Amino acid sequence: MAVLTGQAIAGPTLVPQKNVQVPAQIKVEPEDWQVTEAFDVAFTDAGEHGYFFIEKRCLSTIPVAAWLAKQLDVPELDVGFAGMKDKHALTRQWFSVRLPGPEEPVDITSLERNEGEERIKVLASHRHQRKLRRGEHQANRFQVVLRNVDQPIDTDALTQSFESGFPNYFGPQRFGRHNLGDALHWLNHRRDRRVARRVSRQQKGWHLSVLRSWVFNELLAARVADGSWQTCLEGDVMGQAGVQGEAVPMGPLWGRGRERCAGEALQRQQHSFEQIKTPDDAQSLGAVCEALEYAGVDRGERGLIVRPWDVGCEQDLSAGTLSASFCLPVGAYATVMLGQWFALHDMSLEPSQ
Repeated sequence: MAVLTGQAIAGPTLVPQKNVQVPAQIKVEPEDWQVTEAFDVAFTDAGEHGYFFIEKRCLSTIPVAAWLAKQLDVPELDVGFAGMKDKHALTRQWFSVRLPGPEEPVDITSLERNEGEERIKVLASHRHQRKLRRGEHQANRFQVVLRNVDQPIDTDALTQSFESGFPNYFGPQRFGRHNLGDALHWLNHRRDRRVARRVSRQQKGWHLSVLRSWVFNELLAARVADGSWQTCLEGDVMGQAGVQGEAVPMGPLWGRGRERCAGEALQRQQHSFEQIKTPDDAQSLGAVCEALEYAGVDRGERGLIVRPWDVGCEQDLSAGTLSASFCLPVGAYATVMLGQWFALHDMSLEPSQ
């Protein structure tokens, strides 16, 4: 099974749809990776929560939330946002801030910042009656530029391929450089009291989340490898995915709960439990699932297929660039979609960045 990206990280085993992938660089400049939240809400323009649509550059979401809390003199827990956005990028997303008391105008300029490569700019603001919660946005709109693409690309075929759908893997960002290795180390030594004492509740939660994502990816990779990931097998669980609500086969986000799949789908899943090992070869996939259940993680489901919409692609062969714009539902990874065609090298991970 081929690794999807050009990043030197210990991440999931992902199977691309194409046997030959074109090398390409992403995030050479922050403007090469632009993401805008699609957020549909009828603002009341009254209430104790200020909503700010912020464009940020070279900053991840958490530091921006902390900055807003500091500037508005509120606890960080009073700041809400719908999703985490990339650091080495130009992104636009909504934040909410609880502002109790009289509804006085906020000095927008006090919330903005322009220091070196980092930038915070307020594009719009409203009042609303409740805090913004995680996952409340409907989708993400991407405008990306791939560089050093020195092979001619049939952009019509590329667009059609993207629109036909891709495997809904958790992307490399979910696993980082060391997260999977750290999670596996914790898994292998979790009964050691010395290890347990060094791991906080938050760290344990993150380890479990990473392991659950790895299990999903491995089960999906097995179906991609045998060509059944777009097929509804006998016994598959079906669910609605994306903003269009398309019925697609679902894969398990492992945890406690009743096994819902049956028949052929269950047989294939059980075969994967026996055959697939963790990257350190210390545990079977089934053993990881048992550990997730024992830890009390609740079972969930995730669609096996993602179908982007509003897709457009354009290549400038003389400049060595390919530009793509598209929309993805919440939880889907643009790097996974692009990785079906391109061997991606994330330049934001280079030391010079």
